[in-house]
Amino acid sequence: MAYSPREQLDQGVCHLVDERKIVSGIAVSYGDLTRGESFCRGQIREVRLQDGAFVPDEAPMKEDSVFDLASVTKLFTCIAVLQLAERGKLRLDDTIFCLDKRFSHLRDATVEGLLSFRTALQTAARMDEQPTAKEAEELLFDIRIGPPPVRKFYTDMGAMVLKYVVESASDMAFGDYLNERIIRPLGMKRTFCAVPDELLGETVNCNYERRIVNGAFWLDTGCPPGTVHDPKARLLNTAEPAPCGHAGLFSTLDDMTLLARGLLGGALLPRKTVLEIGVNRTGGKLPNGEDSQYMGYLCYSKQPVQTFSEVPAYFGKRTIALNGFTGNHFSVDPERNQFMILLANRIHNRATTVTGRANPEDQTQRIRWDDGKDYIVSQNFVYTKDKFLKNHIGNILAAY
Repeated sequence: MAYSPREQLDQGVCHLVDERKIVSGIAVSYGDLTRGESFCRGQIREVRLQDGAFVPDEAPMKEDSVFDLASVTKLFTCIAVLQLAERGKLRLDDTIFCLDKRFSHLRDATVEGLLSFRTALQTAARMDEQPTAKEAEELLFDIRIGPPPVRKFYTDMGAMVLKYVVESASDMAFGDYLNERIIRPLGMKRTFCAVPDELLGETVNCNYERRIVNGAFWLDTGCPPGTVHDPKARLLNTAEPAPCGHAGLFSTLDDMTLLARGLLGGALLPRKTVLEIGVNRTGGKLPNGEDSQYMGYLCYSKQPVQTFSEVPAYFGKRTIALNGFTGNHFSVDPERNQFMILLANRIHNRATTVTGRANPEDQTQRIRWDDGKDYIVSQNFVYTKDKFLKNHIGNILAAY
């Protein structure tokens, strides 16, 4: 029996959520400027910790459930920087030190170098291991140019610095800028720097993440709904709830659909600028014949080998694509004027990292925890999204 692309997508979602349980839930949206569809399946939370034991606490996912966007936050930073460039508040060839004197070691690093990931940055120590938010921020201001990347260009550090560039160039707090120039103009009513208390019960739970690194067991009990999952952003948020340039925003499927259509429809940036964001600025052939990582402006660019590409196979070379560690994917193809969005939760009560152990592509893998119980491993969800989700959405969009 032949199934339609839409039926295959339904089967893929059910496979990942209900059968493999590699994620606790998925919210899906795709379409163009006038047509589209959105739906969701699963739970925003499955368990809670009570008297030292995990007990069921099921809450269904809805299309207006609030997600931690994780690294998809970088798209907002990119838009902000390019808006300021369009308004003449900065130039892409400006140095970071010229725009913000606190970055005294970045006299040779340009805005464009950070946007495109071509300039590698490094701090003297890990920011997320600092005792206070103030010390973490001071470490960031002391950041320096590191060795030039060769194969892997993706990093959080440039986006973290660009937050302060946006603030300096606009004379506004970063969160205020995003609200005034991106969120409110698009009518995004459930996109937040800090989730309101009354919506915490509708916010996806990223608590109880598990990792086994070199045999050591680690359980996160400090990430209840509304808390930023990213460790650097979480630490910096202890001083003042505010998004970082690389992570920290919360949003919903409906609001992210508004963002996709706002980009495609020219509501945020001129079309010529949107067409430039996803253009490859780093990738090429290495001496061993492999390709280095293809990156655009704070986003992934289409890789020649699809296995290593974050851009959906159906989308083209100017696609703007971002992933979030929590399980999200956002991509818009400005040439086709189409988009696809996946907001998923692979964190809650799952093992996201198990070093030295590969996850079979199409079977549920469990890992024995130090409490004697088995937990689902979700670390390779990124590699299953194409087969079970993005490819089917691409087939649907191809028929538009």
